[in-house]
Amino acid sequence: MSPRLTPNPDNRLSVDLAALEANLAACRALLSPGMRVAGVVKADAYGHGLLPVARRLKAAGVEALAVGVASEGRRLRREGIAGEIFLLMGARPEQAPQVVADGLTPVCADLAVFQALSAAAQSLGRPATCQLKVDTGMSRLGVAPDQVLDLLDRLAALPGLRLTGLVSHLATAGDPASDQARRQSAIFAELLGAARAKGHVLADSSLVGSGGALVPPPASPAAPAYARLGIVLYGGLPDPAATGRATLRGVMSYRSRLLAVRRARAGAAVSYGATWIAPRDTWLGVVPVGYSDGYPRAASNRAAMLVGGRLAPVRGRVCMNLTVIDLEGIEPLPRVGDEVVLLGNQGQAAISADQLGDWAGTISYEITCALGAANRRHYQG
Repeated sequence: MSPRLTPNPDNRLSVDLAALEANLAACRALLSPGMRVAGVVKADAYGHGLLPVARRLKAAGVEALAVGVASEGRRLRREGIAGEIFLLMGARPEQAPQVVADGLTPVCADLAVFQALSAAAQSLGRPATCQLKVDTGMSRLGVAPDQVLDLLDRLAALPGLRLTGLVSHLATAGDPASDQARRQSAIFAELLGAARAKGHVLADSSLVGSGGALVPPPASPAAPAYARLGIVLYGGLPDPAATGRATLRGVMSYRSRLLAVRRARAGAAVSYGATWIAPRDTWLGVVPVGYSDGYPRAASNRAAMLVGGRLAPVRGRVCMNLTVIDLEGIEPLPRVGDEVVLLGNQGQAAISADQLGDWAGTISYEITCALGAANRRHYQG
């Protein structure tokens, strides 16, 4: 049974759609005039919920949405969401008829896929919109730069195919000191200019994601073009070096309540493996959240939670359903049933997804995906 159907009543994950919209506005203010936004809602909108987030972004005026795979795009179409939907991971040849029927725009690099899209377009009597992925330095997906111009000419000859842009992805976006981003940006700008000189309009080309929006690389393609906004919409940073570039609000929060408050004597071992020993008599709180709820085990002995507006450090290992925190020094002493904030605000204090990710040795993306997958979501704003 899905964990969202049997939630622990003490635990509540909330998604603030007003904060999502505010983050969109803050990032739009940084973009070049005329640059459009593709709101990235892949992976269940980074754990925030595909449909509610997609609907709010569309209502807030995003010009397109971007998902990972065709099934996500088809779900959006079944729910009545219109407009441009990019498939960032492309499509397989056998998926071409459904992709074209759904009016999705795959970002591809394989000639066989483009040929299948062309065949589907002719069979269905409607154009197949697509984009060409270029590897400018990520070494993950995409056509090598020296193959792009020749491939563009071949694709232009395929009937029914409507190629709307070149797409690439920056490996070090968000870091203003990155030479890698500058090199990739220069390669992309040169390719786009050469392609347009040959008559390929490519008006919907896209280089920058969240990091490139916060820290624009030089030689970015001129508008009209798309910025693919992902983690910044949800209040996270693509790189710590981008801190302060925009005023962002956390969209996800996660709260629980103290299940137990107990006194540990000096020398007592806490949780599995006895990785933390009480140095003195210490008040401890037990929170009914663990790694089965999406809270990272890697946060053991490193993270903290908020109780009474103060940070309460995690003591010992995070368990499957329980985590122990240190209540020493918090006045008045918290009681069973008091609120605990694992992610979000409490009074003047806050724990961001970036902070929790740093404690766990990971990134905010993984934090929100894990929490969103393991808990029932409640929406506000």
